[in-house]
Amino acid sequence: MIMIRRVFLLAFVSVSGIALLSPLSARSAAQLPDAPRDQLLARQPAPGADAPRGGVLTARGSTAEAAATTGAEALVPRGSDAPATVTMEATLVVIPTAPLPAAPAQPAATYSGDSVWDDLARCESSGNWAINTGNGYYGGLQFSLGTWNGYEGAEFAEYPHQATREEQIIVAERLRDARGYQPWPACRGKLGLP
Repeated sequence: MIMIRRVFLLAFVSVSGIALLSPLSARSAAQLPDAPRDQLLARQPAPGADAPRGGVLTARGSTAEAAATTGAEALVPRGSDAPATVTMEATLVVIPTAPLPAAPAQPAATYSGDSVWDDLARCESSGNWAINTGNGYYGGLQFSLGTWNGYEGAEFAEYPHQATREEQIIVAERLRDARGYQPWPACRGKLGLP
């Protein structure tokens, strides 16, 4: 029942909308008187006649006087009162800049030791103590910068991957003394660390 009411309501709105808009559309479709074609098109010069060059379109008609009577367009040669023309040119300006300093090459500092830290580094970073992959973790033991600074790693280097293996192990031992091996959860489980 509700569906039938909606269908009738939509039909009523559609029909009434058409009835309201039809007078407007009839008015917009009314024919307007045609403008004379010769006033809409520029007049072509007769063959062999000299057409004015470098003129300015100033009035309708073949001359300024005829413009007042006929309404056609005409070119009037430029006089001394005409505004000067300006050529537009693009200019490329090179601004010298100093080259960016090259980042120092970080060699892959691997170690084939037998300590728990070497095993942990092999698990965390394939044993690369100088790794910086851009994921927010640095060095062989993948310290975050906050953890590195929180356990006084900044005394060795600004970032963990810039510190030596031994310096990273010193900071890792401080961290282990405070929290155990919990900061390395995945590798802790793989290596069976407490």
